[in-house]
Amino acid sequence: MMTAQRREELKKYMLEHKSASVLDMARRFQVSGQTIRRDFEALEKEGFLQRSYGGAMVKERKVTFVPNTVKSELFVDEKKAICRRAAEQICPNDCIFIDHSTTALALCDEIRQMPLTVVTNSYRVIGQLADCFNIQLVSTGGTYHGGIEGFSGLETVRYLQQHCVDKAFLSCRAIDPLRGVNDAYETIANVRQTVVENADSVYLLADHTKFGKSGFITVCGIDQLDYVITDRPLDRAWRELFAENQVEVLDGSDE
Repeated sequence: MMTAQRREELKKYMLEHKSASVLDMARRFQVSGQTIRRDFEALEKEGFLQRSYGGAMVKERKVTFVPNTVKSELFVDEKKAICRRAAEQICPNDCIFIDHSTTALALCDEIRQMPLTVVTNSYRVIGQLADCFNIQLVSTGGTYHGGIEGFSGLETVRYLQQHCVDKAFLSCRAIDPLRGVNDAYETIANVRQTVVENADSVYLLADHTKFGKSGFITVCGIDQLDYVITDRPLDRAWRELFAENQVEVLDGSDE
């Protein structure tokens, strides 16, 4: 296994298990302990984890920021499965919003042949769809932030307040059963809040690691969602919560 691939697998493991020991990871990946220590050191420099004696743990802080360049390496297959289901919900000539998340970015590959209007605050979505002449591509503008590879701020919100879309495809930092959909930063939350208020249908795209956690600021309540699309079946409590709020749940394993 190549170094980059092993580190991606390490990230996936730690997102699910929160911590890992050098010994266990050396056995899991059949490499030396020194190799795992170098991996942990590299991931610590990225801000993904914090090393401890004999291992490492994920930094679980409500305002911890992980740049899109790191997120894009995580759960690639899961994101594709989520977006394949999302694409099934899109009709020709829909006007849709795609946010700056690396999860929603995977939707671009699924819609390239469809006649659509796509509104986005994502620089990467613009790049992915710029050569699709069947798609009317609309940028929100605003202040560009390299960490999210997209636009946010007052001008972005003002633009979105003046425009409505048929369907909005958003991700988030976390989903809390009491506090709803959460984000880490106010400027990002403001963009998503505005989209939620101005979309006919709201689709939350979230892998299994987002559930049961909370962030710094609430984007919207569970009852403001129309659909949740995730990568694996949810447990009974989550399904009951969404059913009570008339939110339809779809997952990649239903394919």
